Amino acid sequence: MFELKRGAPIKSSVRGMAFALMCSLAAVAMAPADARAEINWKQAEGATLNLLLISHPFVDALKPMLAEFTAKTGIKVTFEELAEQPGFEKLLADLSSKTGAYDVFMTSPLNNWQYASAGWLEPLDDYIANDKLTDAAEYDVKDFIPGILASGRWTLEPMKGLGEGKLWALPINAESYQIAYRPSLMKKLGLEVPKTYADLLAMASKLKTDGPDGQIHGLITRFDKYWDLPYLTFGTMLQSYGVEMVDASGKLQICSDASVKATEDFVKLIRTASPEGAGAFTWDQAMQGFASGQYVMSLNEANLFASVYEDPKQSKVADDVGYALTPLGPDGKRAAAAWVWSMSLNSASKQKDAAWLFLEWVTSKDVMVKMHLAGNMNPVRHSAWANQELAAKVESWGAEPGQYRKVTEEESEVAAVRFPPHPELTRMLDRWAEAVQKSYFDNGNVKENLCAAQDAVQQMLDE
Repeated sequence: MFELKRGAPIKSSVRGMAFALMCSLAAVAMAPADARAEINWKQAEGATLNLLLISHPFVDALKPMLAEFTAKTGIKVTFEELAEQPGFEKLLADLSSKTGAYDVFMTSPLNNWQYASAGWLEPLDDYIANDKLTDAAEYDVKDFIPGILASGRWTLEPMKGLGEGKLWALPINAESYQIAYRPSLMKKLGLEVPKTYADLLAMASKLKTDGPDGQIHGLITRFDKYWDLPYLTFGTMLQSYGVEMVDASGKLQICSDASVKATEDFVKLIRTASPEGAGAFTWDQAMQGFASGQYVMSLNEANLFASVYEDPKQSKVADDVGYALTPLGPDGKRAAAAWVWSMSLNSASKQKDAAWLFLEWVTSKDVMVKMHLAGNMNPVRHSAWANQELAAKVESWGAEPGQYRKVTEEESEVAAVRFPPHPELTRMLDRWAEAVQKSYFDNGNVKENLCAAQDAVQQMLDE
């Protein structure tokens, strides 16, 4: 039997994520550069790499820059871009077959707990240390925000060891969660931004109005039957209700009283303030839905979506968007989830040196800044936050100057990865999400649904 033990959450992975550095960008102290070891960027000239990319603002920023990498290295890059679920399904099929169709791919610590356990990832430490492949001074690995970089390390021990051991991925952006709202509509409705979930529930039925293209609905958030529901967005609400997957004694808390209450409140919110079909929204639909002007509020969605909301070319609300902290839970607690998009190297790749050169390039200081300015938020390097052009751009976001910065900084103080590492965690969270969806669609007994999910997850742990 698998003995379930509480794993220490790697709260440093976002606490001090450098959002707090945004107030004092000019004072950022850079680590001293190592001795220069310039490399031959043409050493893998003629190679062809194939990438698996997940549709995301990072990808939109990357694609126009790929020709720059080819010119620098002589390495041709092809890629396949897919939505998140089909993308990860296709990646899993390739990794498990060890065909090496994808040399480099987008991933996350959560996904990598499965991939690394199975031997499908190439550890990156030796590549960083190899002075023929990595210009240590120019790359400056110490420039990465330590906790974010550490989220890519793991000892391969289930339920512990996160932030330690080998490095399996390099970060490309980081996010936490917050409220986005339409200041003009909140004023029209005579409502204040909710400070607690009780406030939000009380105003839910009032969060609607008429717009130029028809009814404007109350709130939008992702709600698909997918692991990110209890892990990220609804996960932020769960954590503010005091719910973690595993308690201090090592017991699952999926059907605890606090979890049942949070789920009942969440389902009530969606039924009251969201349109029909809200129980199937994905993250990109949630982002585009708010940007389209069809909603008064975006609840607990990724703060990096601000780069879309603030862009008049992509958003109808660019001149009417504000940001606020996620609501407080019943006991006055605020907590938030955290996510780090990363890139990893396939251990079955036949072009590993070329693949490393791509990873080194795409996560380098200059390239990262260019992509952040093009919409890939939030930065994972100190030097990016210290960039004056990027700082000025972020300062303009929100209902008033500095609002996005202030909210993101304060939310980062309560954001953390609070799930223990386990190779089957995505499967466990999928089952949890299924129980929440069943409670919404079937009007079922929330406690029964969650306890059935908890029993199923316990069986997965016992396998």
